[in-house]
Amino acid sequence: MLICWAPVVGCGPEQDTADPPVAEAYGHTLYWSDLRQVVPVDAAPADSAALARSFVDNWLREQVLLASAERNLPDVRMDVEARIDDYRNSLIIFAYEQAVVKQKLDTVVTEQQLQQHYEGNRKDFALREDILRARWFKVAPGDPRELRQVERWFTKAGPDELHQLELWLAGRDIPINDPGPAWATREQFAAQVPVAADLPTRDLQAGRRLVLPDSSGTFFVEVLELRTAGAEPPLALVAEDIRSIVLNQRKVKLIARMRDDLYRQALANGDIHAH
Repeated sequence: MLICWAPVVGCGPEQDTADPPVAEAYGHTLYWSDLRQVVPVDAAPADSAALARSFVDNWLREQVLLASAERNLPDVRMDVEARIDDYRNSLIIFAYEQAVVKQKLDTVVTEQQLQQHYEGNRKDFALREDILRARWFKVAPGDPRELRQVERWFTKAGPDELHQLELWLAGRDIPINDPGPAWATREQFAAQVPVAADLPTRDLQAGRRLVLPDSSGTFFVEVLELRTAGAEPPLALVAEDIRSIVLNQRKVKLIARMRDDLYRQALANGDIHAH
């Protein structure tokens, strides 16, 4: 065994660039460049020497243990080496396949393709829970007569009543929370309108206008759409999932085709043959 500590405590550049060995064990060599990876450049000389001694000692102990294991368990060594080879081959193949996919995969999924996949696999996307779209606003406690007027405008919902309601809300800076095309689960909606958490599904049918008072004020909820668990979701809700599925299918086909093409080419070139 050979150990050189001089570079650790600041030897000249000749020794540093020569990359001398610092330890040897059973035909394996530990070099100064290996130490440089674990000893901080800005460490004090004494600290550098201590870190280097510790690293070398641990390396030597590991080599002794490995040598003993290989002598006493030769079959295990062969099995481990075979596994390493398999793992190395798998890593190389995977990296190559990923490079081919990155270069050649068509990542454009049109609306028509999304719709086509959705139509052919509707049951795969059945909802696991209720979802809804609802527009709502909240009025803080105040004059009971005003609140009753707001309720009349909201529940009658004619053009004149809704216009009056919008003017009243705007005059008091009360926003109307409109989800647009976005859907929410019951849990997500309850986070916005807590008083709606325990409402039965029958009260959330599309077109219902609900007046829901609680201790903090009164919620006015207009249910725009409802889809219950087990029903088919709107395409927009699962579009990204479908896109991922379509791209993965293309990826699988591209890799399979690449493998077949390479195999046929190797056969044609005489690079491979079976005895």
